[in-house]
Amino acid sequence: MSDFLKEKYVILSVMGPHAGETSEQIFSRKRSDIQVTGRTFWVIQSYKANPSKVSNLYCRAKDEGKEVYCIFIEPSVKGGARPTKISKTAKSFSADKINWESFPENMSPVTGNIGNNSYALVFNELQIVENPIILDLWNYGEFETELPLIPKLGTSTICAVSKDMSNHPDRIKTNIRNVIAVGKLSKLSCAWIR
Repeated sequence: MSDFLKEKYVILSVMGPHAGETSEQIFSRKRSDIQVTGRTFWVIQSYKANPSKVSNLYCRAKDEGKEVYCIFIEPSVKGGARPTKISKTAKSFSADKINWESFPENMSPVTGNIGNNSYALVFNELQIVENPIILDLWNYGEFETELPLIPKLGTSTICAVSKDMSNHPDRIKTNIRNVIAVGKLSKLSCAWIR
């Protein structure tokens, strides 16, 4: 997964604590899920990375013979990612909101603010970045709109495409971020959960 910065299509996600767990605890648990079940589900809430958008991104990348990675980055300021406090447990997942499957019994709980339109990215690989890697958000535009990336509350996960946005008048000011971890999307890519 060392070439993730060279990929044309990516998902960028600002990472923070969740329901009393640190980022390190979450990543450790999710990596264990992959070892045991072959995949893990990462709950997100961002209309800029909903199942339809993620599926379109994944299909476009695969049509071009490319992989899709989710790059987890630090917030622009320490404490900038608001910790999620609600921790409901999802019981099943679906690719189409019609046919539902239960999560494997040996998978850790899939938790978050689970409602009628909840979804999760699905990874088959997840790697914590040991040595510092810097990411420049000006190197990406939003997938399909090609607007500059502006992660914020409610849109902290964004489908993106490699594109020079350094001269765009609406570009983000705090463009340099540290990469925390990288997840490789599985064929399912993004699933509805309930």
